[in-house]
Amino acid sequence: MKSKHTIAFIGGRGLFSSYGGVENATREIAKELSKREDVAVNVYSVEGENDEVFAYSDNLNVIAISRSIYKSLGQHGYILACVLHALFKLRPNAVFLFASGPCVFAPILRLGGIRVISSIRGMDSARDKWGRLSRNILKLGEYCAWKFSHQFTANSKKIVENFSKKRPDSHFIPNGCRAVTDADCASLDKYKVERNGYLLFAARLDPIKRLHLLLEVHRQLPNDQKLPLIIAGGNSNDLEYEAKLKQYENDEKVMFIGHISSSELAPLMKHCRAFILPSVIEGMSNSLLSAMANGKAIIAADIEENRDVVELDDALFEKDSFEQLQISVARVSTNADFCQQLGEKLAVLAHEKYSWENTAERFLELSRAG
Repeated sequence: MKSKHTIAFIGGRGLFSSYGGVENATREIAKELSKREDVAVNVYSVEGENDEVFAYSDNLNVIAISRSIYKSLGQHGYILACVLHALFKLRPNAVFLFASGPCVFAPILRLGGIRVISSIRGMDSARDKWGRLSRNILKLGEYCAWKFSHQFTANSKKIVENFSKKRPDSHFIPNGCRAVTDADCASLDKYKVERNGYLLFAARLDPIKRLHLLLEVHRQLPNDQKLPLIIAGGNSNDLEYEAKLKQYENDEKVMFIGHISSSELAPLMKHCRAFILPSVIEGMSNSLLSAMANGKAIIAADIEENRDVVELDDALFEKDSFEQLQISVARVSTNADFCQQLGEKLAVLAHEKYSWENTAERFLELSRAG
């Protein structure tokens, strides 16, 4: 009997975490690959993560690393524990390293005889929140990602282009997306909003996401142009910045609902008037793709990573432009027909170009190549 092709994902907090884009992408790709009888899928996880509990096949294995390691040694200590387990116990055919930091360990895995597929999910070293040490570790991870992996991938065309001189065989593998199929309006009652009657922001409370810009734009809108704004996000590493944002809670039309699971986010995404992403640094936003798949109007900062996804000028505004964002927010707040038409166009793009099935198949091919 032919043995299964064994793969492992290292990078996020685990299969059941909804912390961010790395976790969401890992979960969707792992679920797709676990449908194949010839593949054994392993996902390294922080013990006790349970935002996204769901039933999964016998072909999908969760390897839990003690939470005490994560708490005492931090993210890099946790990733090292995953790498050591893969090297000395699991011995998979291939390891997927997702995000810049985990790629620091690419040369160790390669020296240990394991095939390494690195995946940069955004230029993490460029984010404002890091101190010097963390920033340098992330830069080292980005170097190791292209230098030592057997296959180098990114979910952004811009990132692939930036690394193409160093790594001509770089692969662009986009995220996938799915429309929400089971999300009735009843869950909106707790927020006191109506279907297509509110705006949605869903991301970490990080300065690069430019939530402060959106909140100030929203604050200055005339009351007759101001829809409720729901802010789904937490996990801020900058408490001073978070406190600055929370000052806007005094507005009765602004709701901070904290970090929520994807199952809790689904009905909010399905029934919002428009999804807003003013972020100035992205890889390929899962939330942006989800909004498109659900036929939602979008307002996103016009950075290359966002434009590559949404393509349409009506869904973009000049990054960091208060005036343009204000015009866009006022338009979606007062023109439901415009939102419906834009959402329909974006849904077509999402359906034609972004599939988790295709994404998973691309990664599997690279894990076997050469």
